[in-house]
Amino acid sequence: MYFECPCSYKKELEQEDQIIQHIDHCEQFNNDSPLCNMYKRGNVDEVPIEQLVTFLCDLKLQVERIENVLRRRGYQKKITSFISELNFDHYAKYTSTSKIKSNNGGVKQNGITVKILSNNISNEKQKSSIEQENQNQNQNNKLPPTPPLSPNRFEEERNQDIFTAHQPTMLIEEQPKTNTQQQQQDQKVACEGCRKAFYFNQDFEKLWFLEHCGHVMCKLCIHRLAQEKFVENDGKVLCQEIGCISKITYFELKQILGLDKFNELDKKLALKNQNIVECIKCQSQFSFEKGNPNEQVKDQQGKNISGEALINYANNRFICKQCKTEQCKQCNAVPFHIGMTCQQYKTNQQANKCILCDFPCEGKVCNQEDCQKRIQKLCQKTLDCGHNCNGVKGEECLCLRCSKQEPDDYCNMCFTEALKSAPCIKTECGHIFHEECIMKKLDAKWNGPRIVFQYCTCPLCKKWLDVKHKEIQTKLNAASQLQLQIQDLCIERLDIEGMKQAKEITDPKSQYFQKPKEFAMDKFCFYQCFKCEKPYFGGIKNCQAAAENNDRTQFNKEDLICSSCCPISFEAKCNKHGVKYIEFKCRFCCSVAVWFCGGTTHYCEPCHSGRNPNMNKPCPGPEKCPLGVNHKPTGQENALGCALCRSKRVDDILKKN
Repeated sequence: MYFECPCSYKKELEQEDQIIQHIDHCEQFNNDSPLCNMYKRGNVDEVPIEQLVTFLCDLKLQVERIENVLRRRGYQKKITSFISELNFDHYAKYTSTSKIKSNNGGVKQNGITVKILSNNISNEKQKSSIEQENQNQNQNNKLPPTPPLSPNRFEEERNQDIFTAHQPTMLIEEQPKTNTQQQQQDQKVACEGCRKAFYFNQDFEKLWFLEHCGHVMCKLCIHRLAQEKFVENDGKVLCQEIGCISKITYFELKQILGLDKFNELDKKLALKNQNIVECIKCQSQFSFEKGNPNEQVKDQQGKNISGEALINYANNRFICKQCKTEQCKQCNAVPFHIGMTCQQYKTNQQANKCILCDFPCEGKVCNQEDCQKRIQKLCQKTLDCGHNCNGVKGEECLCLRCSKQEPDDYCNMCFTEALKSAPCIKTECGHIFHEECIMKKLDAKWNGPRIVFQYCTCPLCKKWLDVKHKEIQTKLNAASQLQLQIQDLCIERLDIEGMKQAKEITDPKSQYFQKPKEFAMDKFCFYQCFKCEKPYFGGIKNCQAAAENNDRTQFNKEDLICSSCCPISFEAKCNKHGVKYIEFKCRFCCSVAVWFCGGTTHYCEPCHSGRNPNMNKPCPGPEKCPLGVNHKPTGQENALGCALCRSKRVDDILKKN
């Protein structure tokens, strides 16, 4: 085995004395040596004794560790400790003489001699002795001699136990100095990452000298770099000095980040290499599948994304299979940054942005019309927790962060914008939505012609909405009154249709057993008259699937007219009940009409939607007619009379039989 110097000098490892002598005089080796570079950059002539002794003890410990490794790896030659015989001359930069001198004395600096006594195996208390000697330091105006770095008893203790970790304790007594004097004597060094200046002595705990290149970086920068680059660069975190490609070792990362944080990053790297993603919220793990780079994807403004943004979308976007959270595999952004690459998203996050839409702007809010309107309704108070209120001005205050809700999470009503983009409301069931989304939902009411009340329920837990908001609560109260009215009409309709003893109500196995109100609400359809805005009976729902399909059918609200608002002949009016329960026959089949279109024509639901196979077919006669009554031929308008009276006549006939 040979020692090879960058200058091409070659020597067997056993000839340690000659190797040391060569290193002492080789300028190229000293330029390339990380330890020597770190030694020079530290400018140790201006470093206080406490710092020098700490450096010495650290160096002694590292040498001992290296010797232990060599022994374990079978290096048989007797190893001797060189530190006790060396005097590293930091003033060699001023002269061309040897950098290493023999020394057996103590550490001398500014008239103070420090003798270091290390721990022994029995863990006796560490001792140190300080002898202060007055010396004349003005010798021919030359620089003061470099203090020798010589630990005592190191070789003796190393021979007793080669695995002992030495941590000497020293007591240094000097004249107290003011903070201003210390800063004036303390040298400044700059972090290669953030370029911020640090005092070498005062900020020593914040700095780290990189092992491979000797460059200085603050621990905060290394911590940030590891978070950003460790997984992205397959475990490589590089020095930030311009032109330097030295890697920060895993040992150094563990020391700075801590073992738990390092293991967390290492786990993420392992998952990445196995093409497994982990949800940032629920920590669920599953295999990642790339998207289609040719898919048409629109951003929040409705514009198609393309180029690198589209490729980034296909390669990194995923939705957790467990909690359904949309996120980025590479930068962990929640929700995914549609329309931007990870780098563009990072740049955008650092820029001054609108507090509502994150669009770059100079002030607090951008000039977009929506943001200008929303900021007028946003509370913006600073709450006791220190966060700004995300609620509605004049209503109950709300803090998204303290409600365990991320401001960037989508609103679960609109699913298009983050919660922070508009004033929010928290329901009594604990869910948070945009105020304007709740208002739009309540104003839109039901989607189809049939009156339903899903619009008044929470989309997440399906409970009836209950919020502390005056205007919204007024709308919810009106919906509740309408629901009670529909329930009463449904119970009344059960009697009219003779279904009070329906099998669904009397069968113990039925979901509606002894629940006539729920059964009637599900069985009967009621529509809202366009003219009087009162609910009226619209027929029997055949099945839930058909009802949902009908709800999605496009319709004209003006065609929904109740019998009270239809032109009815004098003969058709009921002497007992008036026009309240008057029903009309569909013009094109033998069914009860629901729709009144154009002010002239009545339709049943199937004929109105064009799905009735019996449309325009003639009536099969009174005995087979579904209506069971005489009526005008198909194609003519026909009032069937009072439904309530017809129902009572049918009941009387059944009783007689």
